[in-house]
Amino acid sequence: MIRLLILLFCSPVSLFSQPVTFNITVNTSDTWHGNLFFKRGGTPQKPVKIVDTTGTEIFSQNWGPKGGDFKVNYNNKLSYFDRSSKGWFIMDSLQNEVDSVYCQNGYIADNHDFLALANGNYVLFAYDEQPYAMDTVVPGGDPNATIEGLIIQELDSNHNLIFEWKSWDHFHITDNTYLSPWTNSNLPFIHANAIDIDFDGHFLLSSRALDEITKIHRTTGNIIWRWGGSQNEFVFVNDYPFTHQHTIRSLGANRYLLFDNGNYSAQYTGTGNISRAVEYVLDTNLMEATKVWEFVHPDSLYTPSIGGVQRLPNGNTLINFGNLQWLNKGSVVTEVDTNNQIVFQLEYNDGATLYRAQKFDWFFYTPSNSSWDCVAGSCVDSGTGMGLYTDSLQCVLNCQTTAITNVKDPTTVRLIKITDILGRETLPTKNIPLFYFYSDGTVTRRMIVH
Repeated sequence: MIRLLILLFCSPVSLFSQPVTFNITVNTSDTWHGNLFFKRGGTPQKPVKIVDTTGTEIFSQNWGPKGGDFKVNYNNKLSYFDRSSKGWFIMDSLQNEVDSVYCQNGYIADNHDFLALANGNYVLFAYDEQPYAMDTVVPGGDPNATIEGLIIQELDSNHNLIFEWKSWDHFHITDNTYLSPWTNSNLPFIHANAIDIDFDGHFLLSSRALDEITKIHRTTGNIIWRWGGSQNEFVFVNDYPFTHQHTIRSLGANRYLLFDNGNYSAQYTGTGNISRAVEYVLDTNLMEATKVWEFVHPDSLYTPSIGGVQRLPNGNTLINFGNLQWLNKGSVVTEVDTNNQIVFQLEYNDGATLYRAQKFDWFFYTPSNSSWDCVAGSCVDSGTGMGLYTDSLQCVLNCQTTAITNVKDPTTVRLIKITDILGRETLPTKNIPLFYFYSDGTVTRRMIVH
């Protein structure tokens, strides 16, 4: 695993309240050596877990109602949802909760997704139910119906509201054709479950109930395009439409990765419903969405709810088939290489659901009493207490940004690409941990600091 030197001095924490109920059924040398982060669903409340590639639980703690969507966010800190206070918490690598984030203007944050950005901003969303006279919209509509709306908010690092978007200004109840004839008293027609920042800085929103990915202008709030569902603006090339999808992620340059639950895929495949990970390239001039990659599990797994997908820094893809209760399987987390060969697989027993499972090259660290010196771009324990830096993190942040150019000979080793912690190609950016891939097969992790 590509690790910062500080990680070698960690003391794994394990507070096991339950027996291990998962097995690693596939584990090859081609798996990406990050740690797996997840929290099993269901009651009673389960621990958050970090599992290494051997299947060893290197961290397991029961935080009660806290721990939903347990992951390393864009700010390189842990984030997770608290079902009790309805807020998102931020934890640093010393296990300190350094912030808690709540919606503004009286809205209550939803637990499906949350972005903690490298610039200190936060992005979260909330459902907004409102009474609506549906008899003015459709024949037989309920005059006292309740309709689900959606609010997106961006806050600055001081929790000041700097952007707010309301679905009421852009979506219409009849956009959800599954609810036709729209005469019920309760109409939850959006069910947003994921949000991301696109390569050009605008929002990507996944609305499961609409079968739609929506791109939203981050300043004006105007809709840039709608992809999928009844209001689809794109022609699907070499593919059928996704249905009830999860985890939209931008891969840069109009490339997008999502988990297609496939709740209505049978009408296109001619077989039973199938879930899959799928990658598209969008042509916003021709308005075409071309499938360029997909993975369907060899067991034709179908997870009707939850699930997700993540592109890893080495090009592998992690797919979470998070709800296989109807197959008496629990959940299956599968990692495949670029040839769709399974290189890692974790299988949970029946009764276990995983909303998300993701890999990160991240773990808690414990500062030591040693001091550190920078030698040829690497941090080395001086062993004397007289080093330049007082802890390993301080050393890494300074040493790797100033001495990394001395490690690679530019005449023989070429930089191939740079990705962020979610595997998306990017340019060098200050204060964000990035992975540098070289032509000699090595990967280094760097952070450019002010």
